[in-house]
Amino acid sequence: MTKERIIKELSKVRKQLAELEEKQKDLERQLQMAEDAEKMKFIEKNKISLEHLILLNKVSEEEILSLLRKKEQEEQLQQQQTEREAGSHEQKNEVTL
Repeated sequence: MTKERIIKELSKVRKQLAELEEKQKDLERQLQMAEDAEKMKFIEKNKISLEHLILLNKVSEEEILSLLRKKEQEEQLQQQQTEREAGSHEQKNEVTL
């Protein structure tokens, strides 16, 4: 393949990629709109008030924060335990030498 042909082919592929990226963005917007409409139908069907939605959202945020704190604490405990085990292992090696 000649250099000019490669450049032409590369340009064509870049154009196709740009078109596909635009199509992807459009489909993602459509999907978000469909999901939002689905949620609205559920809210209307179950007659959920704005106050109730706000409360549910607040509880959800609090639960997420609580879970994140718990996970962080577990990771810290695990790291401390690993450090203790490593220190204990080093002491055993010193004693045997």
